[in-house]
Amino acid sequence: MSKWMLLGLSLAVMGATGCGGGARAERMEKMVQWRVDDALDELDATQAQRERVQAITKDAIAKAKPTAEQGQAASAVLVTQWKSSAPDSRAVHQLVDAQLDTVRAFAHVLVDKALEVHQLLTPKQRDQISSRLERFEKRTTR
Repeated sequence: MSKWMLLGLSLAVMGATGCGGGARAERMEKMVQWRVDDALDELDATQAQRERVQAITKDAIAKAKPTAEQGQAASAVLVTQWKSSAPDSRAVHQLVDAQLDTVRAFAHVLVDKALEVHQLLTPKQRDQISSRLERFEKRTTR
């Protein structure tokens, strides 16, 4: 497992949040599962680790769906407000605040999921991920 384990879990959340539902969401879920499986291969994960990480990932994806649905509904309201000749500033700000609260709560769910994965891994596996994350960070901050 590499950066893809944590990144995959994050993508599951963000992807499901952005996708909402339908075929696009299914493709995102498959892509995330593929990335997680690839990461588990790199870490030489045990079968027990694989099963637990896959369950954690599926749970994260399932918990992302309500956030995605709320996001789609909020987007529709924002578009309606934008098209209005007199948008309700207070309502728009309240909607943004509500969305931020929802995303914040979901981010905490993701952190909890990542911490669950952390506990499943051996120190050597965690070191492998740490090294890859450090290399990834160096590449992205150039």
